[in-house]
Amino acid sequence: MRKMKQIGAFCLAAVLASAGSGTVYAGSPEFARTAEEWAGLQDNIMEYGELADLIHEYNLTVQKNQLDISDKKKDGRITSDENAQYYRDAASDYRDAITGENPLSDAQNAVGASNADAQADNNVEDINVYQMGYDQEEANLVSSAQTSMISYFKQQYELESTKASLEYLQAVYDSAKAKLNLGTGTQIQVLSAKKDLQDANTSIEKLTASIEETRQNLCIMLGWNYNDTPQIQELPIIDQEKITSMNPEKDVEAALKNNYTLNINTRKLENASSDVTKETLKRTIMNNKQNISADLVKSYQSVLMAQSACEQAKAEMELEKKNLDTAERKYQNSIVSRLEYLKQMNTSNTKVIAVKTSELNLLEAVQNYENAVSGLASTGG
Repeated sequence: MRKMKQIGAFCLAAVLASAGSGTVYAGSPEFARTAEEWAGLQDNIMEYGELADLIHEYNLTVQKNQLDISDKKKDGRITSDENAQYYRDAASDYRDAITGENPLSDAQNAVGASNADAQADNNVEDINVYQMGYDQEEANLVSSAQTSMISYFKQQYELESTKASLEYLQAVYDSAKAKLNLGTGTQIQVLSAKKDLQDANTSIEKLTASIEETRQNLCIMLGWNYNDTPQIQELPIIDQEKITSMNPEKDVEAALKNNYTLNINTRKLENASSDVTKETLKRTIMNNKQNISADLVKSYQSVLMAQSACEQAKAEMELEKKNLDTAERKYQNSIVSRLEYLKQMNTSNTKVIAVKTSELNLLEAVQNYENAVSGLASTGG
Protein backbone atom coordinates (compact mmCIF):
# COMPACT_ATOMS: atom_id res chain seq x y z
CA MET A 1 0.00 0.00 0.00
CA ARG A 2 1.21 3.52 -0.66
CA LYS A 3 0.02 6.59 1.17
CA MET A 4 -1.02 9.52 -1.00
CA LYS A 5 -0.87 13.21 -0.21
CA GLN A 6 -4.01 15.25 -0.54
CA ILE A 7 -4.11 17.15 -3.81
CA GLY A 8 -5.75 20.51 -4.32
CA ALA A 9 -9.18 20.85 -2.79
CA PHE A 10 -9.66 17.11 -2.28
CA CYS A 11 -12.20 16.86 0.51
CA LEU A 12 -11.81 14.79 3.65
CA ALA A 13 -15.03 12.93 2.92
CA ALA A 14 -13.25 11.34 -0.01
CA VAL A 15 -10.31 10.65 2.26
CA LEU A 16 -12.42 8.49 4.52
CA ALA A 17 -14.20 6.84 1.63
CA SER A 18 -10.88 5.81 0.09
CA ALA A 19 -9.59 4.14 3.24
CA GLY A 20 -11.24 0.81 2.46
CA SER A 21 -9.55 0.60 -0.93
CA GLY A 22 -6.07 0.52 0.59
CA THR A 23 -5.13 4.09 -0.29
CA VAL A 24 -5.06 6.55 2.58
CA TYR A 25 -4.86 10.20 1.64
CA ALA A 26 -3.13 12.77 3.80
CA GLY A 27 -5.15 15.15 5.92
CA SER A 28 -3.15 18.18 4.77
CA PRO A 29 -2.99 19.74 1.28
CA GLU A 30 0.13 19.24 -0.82
CA PHE A 31 1.49 22.73 -0.15
CA ALA A 32 1.52 22.10 3.63
CA ARG A 33 4.83 20.22 3.39
CA THR A 34 7.89 20.18 1.19
CA ALA A 35 8.36 17.47 -1.42
CA GLU A 36 11.13 16.02 0.72
CA GLU A 37 8.85 15.85 3.77
CA TRP A 38 6.09 14.15 1.80
CA ALA A 39 8.59 11.66 0.39
CA GLY A 40 9.67 10.74 3.91
CA LEU A 41 6.08 10.17 5.02
CA GLN A 42 5.06 8.26 1.90
CA ASP A 43 7.86 5.72 1.84
CA ASN A 44 7.33 2.23 3.17
CA ILE A 45 9.44 2.85 6.27
CA MET A 46 8.10 3.28 9.80
CA GLU A 47 10.36 5.62 11.76
CA TYR A 48 10.03 6.64 15.39
CA GLY A 49 10.81 10.26 14.59
CA GLU A 50 7.98 10.42 12.03
CA LEU A 51 5.22 9.00 14.23
CA ALA A 52 3.69 12.40 15.06
CA ASP A 53 3.57 13.45 11.40
CA LEU A 54 2.18 10.08 10.30
CA ILE A 55 -0.58 10.31 12.91
CA HIS A 56 -1.38 13.87 11.86
CA GLU A 57 -1.65 13.03 8.17
CA TYR A 58 -2.96 9.48 7.99
CA ASN A 59 -4.75 8.52 11.20
CA LEU A 60 -8.48 8.20 10.51
CA THR A 61 -9.51 9.44 13.96
CA VAL A 62 -7.55 12.64 13.41
CA GLN A 63 -9.09 13.06 9.97
CA LYS A 64 -12.62 12.50 11.33
CA ASN A 65 -11.96 15.13 14.00
CA GLN A 66 -10.88 17.55 11.30
CA LEU A 67 -14.16 16.89 9.53
CA ASP A 68 -16.10 17.52 12.72
CA ILE A 69 -14.37 20.87 13.28
CA SER A 70 -15.17 21.82 9.69
CA ASP A 71 -18.83 20.83 10.19
CA LYS A 72 -19.10 22.87 13.39
CA LYS A 73 -17.76 25.92 11.59
CA LYS A 74 -20.29 25.40 8.79
CA ASP A 75 -23.07 25.08 11.38
CA GLY A 76 -22.05 28.37 12.97
CA ARG A 77 -20.93 26.79 16.25
CA ILE A 78 -17.92 29.06 16.71
CA THR A 79 -18.55 30.97 19.95
CA SER A 80 -19.96 29.62 23.20
CA ASP A 81 -23.17 31.62 22.60
CA GLU A 82 -23.56 30.10 19.14
CA ASN A 83 -22.91 26.67 20.58
CA ALA A 84 -25.55 27.26 23.26
CA GLN A 85 -27.99 28.34 20.56
CA TYR A 86 -27.36 25.03 18.81
CA TYR A 87 -28.69 23.23 21.90
CA ARG A 88 -31.64 25.66 22.22
CA ASP A 89 -32.57 24.96 18.62
CA ALA A 90 -32.38 21.25 19.36
CA ALA A 91 -34.67 21.74 22.38
CA SER A 92 -37.14 23.59 20.15
CA ASP A 93 -37.07 20.75 17.63
CA TYR A 94 -37.83 18.26 20.41
CA ARG A 95 -40.81 20.33 21.57
CA ASP A 96 -42.11 20.68 18.03
CA ALA A 97 -42.11 16.88 17.79
CA ILE A 98 -44.52 16.58 20.72
CA THR A 99 -47.87 15.94 19.03
CA GLY A 100 -50.04 14.46 21.77
CA GLU A 101 -50.66 11.39 19.64
CA ASN A 102 -48.00 9.07 21.09
CA PRO A 103 -47.44 9.33 24.88
CA LEU A 104 -44.17 7.38 24.79
CA SER A 105 -42.71 9.42 21.95
CA ASP A 106 -43.90 12.66 23.54
CA ALA A 107 -42.25 11.73 26.85
CA GLN A 108 -38.97 10.96 25.09
CA ASN A 109 -39.08 14.27 23.22
CA ALA A 110 -39.87 16.13 26.44
CA VAL A 111 -36.81 14.58 28.09
CA GLY A 112 -34.71 15.44 25.04
CA ALA A 113 -35.89 19.06 25.17
CA SER A 114 -35.12 19.29 28.88
CA ASN A 115 -31.64 17.86 28.40
CA ALA A 116 -30.91 20.19 25.49
CA ASP A 117 -32.05 23.19 27.56
CA ALA A 118 -29.72 22.13 30.36
CA GLN A 119 -26.84 21.79 27.91
CA ALA A 120 -27.56 25.27 26.57
CA ASP A 121 -27.68 26.80 30.05
CA ASN A 122 -24.49 25.06 31.18
CA ASN A 123 -22.62 25.30 27.89
CA VAL A 124 -18.93 26.18 28.17
CA GLU A 125 -17.78 24.85 24.80
CA ASP A 126 -16.78 26.80 21.73
CA ILE A 127 -14.74 25.98 18.64
CA ASN A 128 -11.50 26.49 20.56
CA VAL A 129 -12.51 23.98 23.23
CA TYR A 130 -13.39 21.41 20.58
CA GLN A 131 -10.14 22.02 18.71
CA MET A 132 -8.03 21.72 21.87
CA GLY A 133 -9.83 18.51 22.73
CA TYR A 134 -9.05 17.06 19.33
CA ASP A 135 -5.44 18.26 19.57
CA GLN A 136 -5.21 16.42 22.88
CA GLU A 137 -6.63 13.27 21.32
CA GLU A 138 -4.05 13.48 18.53
CA ALA A 139 -1.23 13.94 21.05
CA ASN A 140 -2.46 10.90 22.96
CA LEU A 141 -2.52 8.90 19.73
CA VAL A 142 1.10 9.87 19.08
CA SER A 143 2.01 8.85 22.63
CA SER A 144 0.22 5.54 22.12
CA ALA A 145 2.09 4.94 18.86
CA GLN A 146 5.40 5.67 20.58
CA THR A 147 4.57 3.22 23.36
CA SER A 148 3.47 0.57 20.84
CA MET A 149 6.63 0.89 18.77
CA ILE A 150 8.79 0.59 21.89
CA SER A 151 6.69 -2.40 23.00
CA TYR A 152 7.20 -3.98 19.57
CA PHE A 153 10.97 -4.02 20.07
CA LYS A 154 10.72 -5.08 23.71
CA GLN A 155 8.76 -8.13 22.59
CA GLN A 156 11.27 -8.75 19.81
CA TYR A 157 14.11 -8.80 22.34
CA GLU A 158 12.14 -11.06 24.67
CA LEU A 159 11.52 -13.42 21.76
CA GLU A 160 15.22 -13.34 20.87
CA SER A 161 16.15 -14.16 24.46
CA THR A 162 13.66 -17.02 24.71
CA LYS A 163 14.81 -18.56 21.44
CA ALA A 164 18.42 -18.27 22.56
CA SER A 165 17.60 -20.22 25.73
CA LEU A 166 16.23 -23.24 23.84
CA GLU A 167 19.64 -24.85 23.27
CA TYR A 168 20.44 -24.69 26.97
CA LEU A 169 16.99 -25.92 28.05
CA GLN A 170 17.19 -28.80 25.59
CA ALA A 171 20.61 -29.71 26.97
CA VAL A 172 19.24 -29.63 30.53
CA TYR A 173 16.41 -31.95 29.47
CA ASP A 174 18.78 -34.33 27.69
CA SER A 175 21.09 -34.34 30.72
CA ALA A 176 18.21 -35.09 33.07
CA LYS A 177 17.12 -38.06 30.94
CA ALA A 178 20.69 -39.37 30.75
CA LYS A 179 21.09 -39.14 34.52
CA LEU A 180 17.79 -40.94 35.02
CA ASN A 181 18.96 -43.77 32.77
CA LEU A 182 22.21 -43.98 34.75
CA GLY A 183 20.33 -44.03 38.04
CA THR A 184 21.83 -40.72 39.21
CA GLY A 185 18.76 -38.59 38.47
CA THR A 186 15.05 -38.56 39.21
CA GLN A 187 11.86 -38.56 37.17
CA ILE A 188 10.92 -35.24 38.79
CA GLN A 189 14.07 -33.64 37.37
CA VAL A 190 13.21 -34.95 33.92
CA LEU A 191 9.63 -33.66 34.11
CA SER A 192 10.78 -30.29 35.44
CA ALA A 193 13.29 -29.87 32.60
CA LYS A 194 10.69 -30.95 30.05
CA LYS A 195 8.20 -28.41 31.41
CA ASP A 196 10.78 -25.60 31.20
CA LEU A 197 11.43 -26.49 27.57
CA GLN A 198 7.72 -26.65 26.76
CA ASP A 199 7.09 -23.33 28.54
CA ALA A 200 9.80 -21.68 26.46
CA ASN A 201 8.25 -22.94 23.22
CA THR A 202 4.82 -21.77 24.36
CA SER A 203 6.27 -18.34 25.17
CA ILE A 204 7.78 -18.18 21.69
CA GLU A 205 4.37 -18.86 20.12
CA LYS A 206 2.64 -16.25 22.29
CA LEU A 207 5.34 -13.63 21.73
CA THR A 208 5.27 -14.19 17.97
CA ALA A 209 1.50 -13.65 17.94
CA SER A 210 1.75 -10.60 20.20
CA ILE A 211 4.47 -9.03 18.06
CA GLU A 212 2.34 -9.44 14.96
CA GLU A 213 -0.69 -7.93 16.71
CA THR A 214 1.38 -4.92 17.80
CA ARG A 215 2.73 -4.52 14.27
CA GLN A 216 -0.75 -4.62 12.76
CA ASN A 217 -2.10 -2.07 15.23
CA LEU A 218 0.79 0.26 14.44
CA CYS A 219 0.19 -0.10 10.72
CA ILE A 220 -3.49 0.78 11.03
CA MET A 221 -2.78 3.68 13.36
CA LEU A 222 -0.21 5.18 10.97
CA GLY A 223 -2.07 4.81 7.68
CA TRP A 224 -0.97 1.41 6.39
CA ASN A 225 -3.26 -1.59 5.98
CA TYR A 226 -2.97 -4.19 8.75
CA ASN A 227 -1.35 -6.69 6.38
CA ASP A 228 1.19 -4.27 4.90
CA THR A 229 4.83 -4.86 5.73
CA PRO A 230 6.60 -1.52 6.17
CA GLN A 231 10.21 -1.61 7.27
CA ILE A 232 10.25 -0.78 10.97
CA GLN A 233 13.38 1.20 11.76
CA GLU A 234 15.40 0.67 14.92
CA LEU A 235 14.63 3.01 17.80
CA PRO A 236 16.91 5.91 18.75
CA ILE A 237 19.37 5.66 21.62
CA ILE A 238 18.83 8.22 24.35
CA ASP A 239 21.39 11.00 24.51
CA GLN A 240 22.51 11.24 28.13
CA GLU A 241 22.85 15.02 27.78
CA LYS A 242 19.10 15.15 27.24
CA ILE A 243 18.58 13.63 30.69
CA THR A 244 21.12 15.98 32.24
CA SER A 245 19.21 18.97 30.86
CA MET A 246 15.94 17.88 32.47
CA ASN A 247 14.77 20.05 35.35
CA PRO A 248 11.18 19.59 36.56
CA GLU A 249 11.33 22.82 38.58
CA LYS A 250 11.99 24.79 35.40
CA ASP A 251 10.10 22.56 32.98
CA VAL A 252 6.89 22.82 34.99
CA GLU A 253 6.28 26.26 33.51
CA ALA A 254 6.13 24.78 30.01
CA ALA A 255 4.15 21.79 31.27
CA LEU A 256 1.49 24.12 32.70
CA LYS A 257 1.45 26.34 29.62
CA ASN A 258 1.12 23.41 27.21
CA ASN A 259 -1.22 21.14 29.16
CA TYR A 260 -4.26 20.32 27.07
CA THR A 261 -6.67 19.62 29.91
CA LEU A 262 -5.66 22.74 31.82
CA ASN A 263 -6.03 24.91 28.72
CA ILE A 264 -9.42 23.40 27.96
CA ASN A 265 -10.69 24.02 31.48
CA THR A 266 -9.29 27.56 31.43
CA ARG A 267 -11.15 28.26 28.20
CA LYS A 268 -14.31 26.74 29.64
CA LEU A 269 -14.01 29.06 32.62
CA GLU A 270 -13.83 32.02 30.26
CA ASN A 271 -17.03 30.81 28.59
CA ALA A 272 -18.91 29.94 31.79
CA SER A 273 -21.88 32.07 32.79
CA SER A 274 -23.27 30.48 35.95
CA ASP A 275 -21.53 31.06 39.28
CA VAL A 276 -21.72 27.37 40.17
CA THR A 277 -19.97 26.35 36.95
CA LYS A 278 -17.33 29.03 37.43
CA GLU A 279 -16.52 27.94 40.98
CA THR A 280 -16.38 24.29 39.95
CA LEU A 281 -13.99 25.06 37.11
CA LYS A 282 -11.79 27.23 39.33
CA ARG A 283 -11.34 24.35 41.78
CA THR A 284 -10.72 21.97 38.91
CA ILE A 285 -8.06 24.23 37.45
CA MET A 286 -6.34 24.55 40.82
CA ASN A 287 -6.23 20.77 41.15
CA ASN A 288 -5.02 20.45 37.56
CA LYS A 289 -2.02 22.68 38.27
CA GLN A 290 -1.07 20.77 41.40
CA ASN A 291 -1.36 17.41 39.67
CA ILE A 292 0.63 18.55 36.64
CA SER A 293 3.52 19.62 38.86
CA ALA A 294 3.40 16.35 40.78
CA ASP A 295 3.19 14.24 37.63
CA LEU A 296 6.20 15.99 36.10
CA VAL A 297 8.30 15.22 39.19
CA LYS A 298 7.07 11.62 39.10
CA SER A 299 7.98 11.33 35.41
CA TYR A 300 11.43 12.73 36.11
CA GLN A 301 11.98 10.24 38.92
CA SER A 302 11.00 7.46 36.51
CA VAL A 303 13.69 8.68 34.11
CA LEU A 304 16.34 8.59 36.85
CA MET A 305 15.26 5.10 37.93
CA ALA A 306 15.34 3.86 34.33
CA GLN A 307 18.76 5.43 33.86
CA SER A 308 20.09 3.73 36.98
CA ALA A 309 18.59 0.39 35.92
CA CYS A 310 20.23 0.76 32.52
CA GLU A 311 23.64 1.39 34.07
CA GLN A 312 23.22 -1.60 36.36
CA ALA A 313 22.17 -3.82 33.45
CA LYS A 314 25.30 -2.81 31.52
CA ALA A 315 27.53 -3.57 34.51
CA GLU A 316 25.93 -7.00 34.92
CA MET A 317 26.32 -7.69 31.20
CA GLU A 318 30.04 -6.89 31.30
CA LEU A 319 30.51 -9.18 34.30
CA GLU A 320 28.73 -12.08 32.60
CA LYS A 321 30.72 -11.53 29.40
CA LYS A 322 33.90 -12.03 31.42
CA ASN A 323 32.39 -15.10 33.05
CA LEU A 324 31.52 -16.43 29.59
CA ASP A 325 35.09 -15.93 28.37
CA THR A 326 36.31 -17.88 31.39
CA ALA A 327 33.73 -20.63 30.85
CA GLU A 328 34.66 -20.90 27.17
CA ARG A 329 38.35 -21.40 28.01
CA LYS A 330 37.47 -24.00 30.64
CA TYR A 331 35.16 -25.79 28.20
CA GLN A 332 37.85 -25.89 25.51
CA ASN A 333 40.23 -27.38 28.08
CA SER A 334 37.59 -29.89 29.25
CA ILE A 335 37.51 -28.36 32.73
CA VAL A 336 33.72 -27.72 32.61
CA SER A 337 30.97 -29.66 30.83
CA ARG A 338 29.07 -28.53 27.75
CA LEU A 339 26.00 -28.06 29.95
CA GLU A 340 27.86 -25.72 32.30
CA TYR A 341 29.20 -23.78 29.33
CA LEU A 342 25.72 -23.48 27.78
CA LYS A 343 24.36 -22.30 31.12
CA GLN A 344 26.88 -19.47 31.25
CA MET A 345 26.24 -18.63 27.61
CA ASN A 346 22.51 -18.43 28.32
CA THR A 347 23.12 -16.21 31.33
CA SER A 348 25.32 -13.91 29.28
CA ASN A 349 22.78 -13.73 26.44
CA THR A 350 20.07 -12.89 28.96
CA LYS A 351 22.13 -9.97 30.27
CA VAL A 352 22.74 -8.66 26.74
CA ILE A 353 19.01 -8.64 26.09
CA ALA A 354 18.43 -7.04 29.50
CA VAL A 355 20.62 -4.10 28.43
CA LYS A 356 18.65 -3.66 25.20
CA THR A 357 15.38 -3.76 27.15
CA SER A 358 16.65 -1.33 29.78
CA GLU A 359 17.60 1.11 27.01
CA LEU A 360 14.06 0.90 25.68
CA ASN A 361 12.68 1.47 29.19
CA LEU A 362 14.86 4.56 29.42
CA LEU A 363 13.67 5.79 26.02
CA GLU A 364 10.07 5.29 27.13
CA ALA A 365 10.64 7.13 30.43
CA VAL A 366 12.31 10.07 28.66
CA GLN A 367 9.51 10.17 26.09
CA ASN A 368 6.87 10.20 28.83
CA TYR A 369 8.63 13.12 30.51
CA GLU A 370 8.87 15.05 27.24
CA ASN A 371 5.21 14.33 26.52
CA ALA A 372 4.31 15.61 29.99
CA VAL A 373 6.15 18.86 29.28
CA SER A 374 4.49 19.07 25.86
CA GLY A 375 0.97 18.92 27.29
CA LEU A 376 0.15 15.40 28.43
CA ALA A 377 1.05 15.59 32.12
CA SER A 378 -1.66 13.93 34.21
CA THR A 379 -4.15 16.38 35.70
CA GLY A 380 -5.75 13.90 38.07
CA GLY A 381 -9.02 12.05 37.89
